[in-house]
Amino acid sequence: MSRFQQQGAVEYDGRIGTLVPGYAALHQTSAAWLKATLPAQARVLVLGAGTGAEVLALAQQNPDWHITALEPSGDMLAVARAKCAAAQRHNVAFVHGYVEDLPVAEPFDAALCLLVMHFIDTTAAKQQFLHQAAAQLAAGAPLLLCDLMQGHDIERTAMVHYAIGQGLPESQGEALRRRLQTEFFALSEAELALLAQQAGFRQPEVYFRALGFAAFVLLKTE
Repeated sequence: MSRFQQQGAVEYDGRIGTLVPGYAALHQTSAAWLKATLPAQARVLVLGAGTGAEVLALAQQNPDWHITALEPSGDMLAVARAKCAAAQRHNVAFVHGYVEDLPVAEPFDAALCLLVMHFIDTTAAKQQFLHQAAAQLAAGAPLLLCDLMQGHDIERTAMVHYAIGQGLPESQGEALRRRLQTEFFALSEAELALLAQQAGFRQPEVYFRALGFAAFVLLKTE
């Protein structure tokens, strides 16, 4: 997608908080959940690391963790690398590619996947993605997953009003509404639960919600 390439990657940090209600709180809550549950020298996989907002925060707050940041957009990954280099964070390994490109080696203690899977356009591809994520995790390890979920029209309308209130030009409101309908491939919570079970996870449990976005903990079965 063009918004994740070149100038879109450079501008990503400036626009994402406008479009995703509770964006900062989502990252803070996710980091707190991991901090509360993982060991001092945890191995953490970030799927779809983007421009590295959560990667840098996790690396700074947990200097003894080893974090692998996986991102298919080279331009987004370059921004993430630059952030961590500027902050002198050396506990992050960057991988350009997809989850299937990762070798199945020492399993990770946790994985984080925020605002990624809703861009995968078919149920079969989502299922494959979750299977591949599970293959990277130790038994009992959590996958923290946040996506835009299926919702009512009033919820999508509220999301547009939220974005306008955060600075999106009102003239772009209708375009945002169309993108929410055509560029996101949202699941219901029941559909997510079924895919999670088929991929080897327990029942997803909600830990964050803001308008149409919801975040879940998926624990890999023993």
